[in-house]
Amino acid sequence: MTPQVETSPRPGPPSLLRRLAGGRASRALVVGALSSAGNLLLSLTVARHETVTGVGWFALAFSAYVLASGLARAVVTDSVLASPTAVAQAREGAARALTIGVLSALPVLAAGLAVDSPYLLIAGVAVPGLVLYDFVKAVNLGAGQPRLACGLELLWAVATVLGALLGLVRVVGPVAVFAVWAGAGALIGGLAAVRQRYRVRPGWAAAPGETRVAVSFGAQFLVTTGSAHLALTATAAGAGAAVVGALSAGRTVLGPVNLLLSTAGALMIPYLVRYRDRPGAVRIRSAARVAALVLGCTAPVAVAVALLPDTIGRHLLAANWDLAQPLLLALALESLLTVAATVGFAGHRVERAGRRALLLGTLLGLIRVPAVLGGALLFGAAGAAGAMVAMALASAVVWWCSYLVLLRRPAPMRPVPQPA
Repeated sequence: MTPQVETSPRPGPPSLLRRLAGGRASRALVVGALSSAGNLLLSLTVARHETVTGVGWFALAFSAYVLASGLARAVVTDSVLASPTAVAQAREGAARALTIGVLSALPVLAAGLAVDSPYLLIAGVAVPGLVLYDFVKAVNLGAGQPRLACGLELLWAVATVLGALLGLVRVVGPVAVFAVWAGAGALIGGLAAVRQRYRVRPGWAAAPGETRVAVSFGAQFLVTTGSAHLALTATAAGAGAAVVGALSAGRTVLGPVNLLLSTAGALMIPYLVRYRDRPGAVRIRSAARVAALVLGCTAPVAVAVALLPDTIGRHLLAANWDLAQPLLLALALESLLTVAATVGFAGHRVERAGRRALLLGTLLGLIRVPAVLGGALLFGAAGAAGAMVAMALASAVVWWCSYLVLLRRPAPMRPVPQPA
């Protein structure tokens, strides 16, 4: 019988592969940072010059874009990237992604007409192109031309900055700034797709089995990651757009914290993967280290933002500061608790515990929507913020407890190499 031993860390990949992987990772971080910075500037511009109700409609319009692009990524993009012929599959994949974009845009347009919101109307028109942009960017980052993805993101960021600057000096209004952001992203996505000869007409050329899997992944996304955006929509419908606007204004001030979190989130899984074959105690320490590092970087910024002087807050948000300021401490605490939850969730991905992660994510998602809506109905924006903190705490506890249970399993074993 062949003896078994604990595995040591796997040898690193050849230097060329390591350089290629590092290049893609660094470009992915650059793209993520550009995207987050552009979105932050957009949000600041709208929050400063819009009414709190207008900020709420903007937040819902932006959430619709995030929800639609995330759904397309779960249903189409991830399966394309998982294929060994991803570049070849991208042509038909673009048509399927565009189909999801069009279907997602229809309720946004209907809602915009119903409530007479220009933000929702603009988002409804632009969402198909924005979804296509996200598909083109993700495919090129993962399997195509990462430099092209960086170039596209830089071009969109420049257009966003120009629009935001015009808005900040009051040459144009906040609706026009949002239109520049949405229109530029949709236009860049469409032109890039045409340049790469992707199909830019909606279609669904997929086998029935592949379609069933796609629907399953889409439903999983909606009840897990998408539940936060669904909670925002439910809050607007039940408690009014002004409540969402106050929450969004507070989150806008916390933009630097969320920018740090999004950048760190892209590094968590690669870091934890390095220790996947080590004993459980080592994996626990590595997860605790990465959580402590991210918290150490973000906590001082979060505290500084939560204690921001009124003069600076009014300069950033103008009249909306009075509504956002009482929520900052709760929203900052939610952001920090999210770090622990994110590390625990990333650990499930590294341990390949997909079914467990889906079950836990579904349970938390089903609780999140009524919890946030109930808090908003009972106590307004403060109640919604309190419910978000409670859900972030519950998520951190649930994900970490489950992760620690996973790590009690023995580390993978492999045969000892035998002499020739």
